[in-house]
Amino acid sequence: MIIITTQCFAPKIGGIESLMTGMADAMAKNGEEVLVLADGKEVKDDKNQYYKIKRFSGWKPIRRLRKASYLEKICKNKTVSAIYADSWKSVEYVNKKQKKILVLAHGTEIPKQYWTKMLDLLRFKKNRIKNSYREVFKIIANSSYTKDLMQASLSLNPRDIQIIHPGIDVYNDFISDEDRKNVTNIIGDSSPVITTLARVEERKGHKYILNALSEIKNKFPKILYLIAGKGPYLEEIKKYTTKLRLDDNVKFLGWITEPEKSLILKNSDLFVMTPTEVGESVEGFGMAYIDASFHGVASVGSNSGGIADAIVNNETGIVCDSGDQKMITEKILLLLENEQLRNQLGKNGKKRATENYSWIKKVEEYLLAAN
Repeated sequence: MIIITTQCFAPKIGGIESLMTGMADAMAKNGEEVLVLADGKEVKDDKNQYYKIKRFSGWKPIRRLRKASYLEKICKNKTVSAIYADSWKSVEYVNKKQKKILVLAHGTEIPKQYWTKMLDLLRFKKNRIKNSYREVFKIIANSSYTKDLMQASLSLNPRDIQIIHPGIDVYNDFISDEDRKNVTNIIGDSSPVITTLARVEERKGHKYILNALSEIKNKFPKILYLIAGKGPYLEEIKKYTTKLRLDDNVKFLGWITEPEKSLILKNSDLFVMTPTEVGESVEGFGMAYIDASFHGVASVGSNSGGIADAIVNNETGIVCDSGDQKMITEKILLLLENEQLRNQLGKNGKKRATENYSWIKKVEEYLLAAN
């Protein structure tokens, strides 16, 4: 049996949620017996999976203790070949002796060195993280950036850290006529179409795209910018859109379904997301760029965090200097004006994503990491 213990899991929406749900599904389809220990209340769809799900709700500290206790009980009564955890938080209270535990690291949860020197509170957090990693079998980082950050901030042995980029699922087989109609109505006769799929928070860089759009619309008056996602910065971005007089060129889609996401990317000319680091928050990898590549769409990103692992600069997209508004505007305009270059980057990205990021391939990497 394989156990996946995670705070982040479907039906919640997010990058880590998609990763852990995809991992469980891929391992089960690969023939593994999988038990998922997930946060939250039981949902109807839990019983329709290839694997078993046990949910834990309630106050966070008690919930973690209950989950750790249940995991211990399963390990005593079953032969468990490996335990995969979504982060250090999911193993903080787990007895790690005689267990093969692999902990995933995403970059956002690792305190940076300069912060830990400044604040005793974050020093305490760093010690909690180091103690959680102690005696685990392996740490799986999602990018080179995350691995380097863990070594610098936590003084971990690089031999204990393996890099595995996340896998991706594409839902082409589940696209309905209603989905197609909805997306057609969203886009209308707009052209070109640029898209950001991300949680709407300050570090994602939506304002840089809006600033670029205010200039680019002079050359492309019918340009449409689709913003899919919700988050704490959504109202600020809506106000900023109005301030720049871009309401006719921007549509806010909120959370969208996987089939809708697939259709929107297929109908997009360019994927744009130019994050910056804001405090402790950083883009550890950037699965959205791989999503775009899978659909043959070129990306414009930034060199923040682990994005350099997700975009091959000038091959699958263009990587801008983080926070460089002039460069971001110029590169978006370059790709919108140069259809041949844009299509070539999209073609290269699709080949890379198909060959390297499908769950059929990724599940082998995660399973081999436990050997």
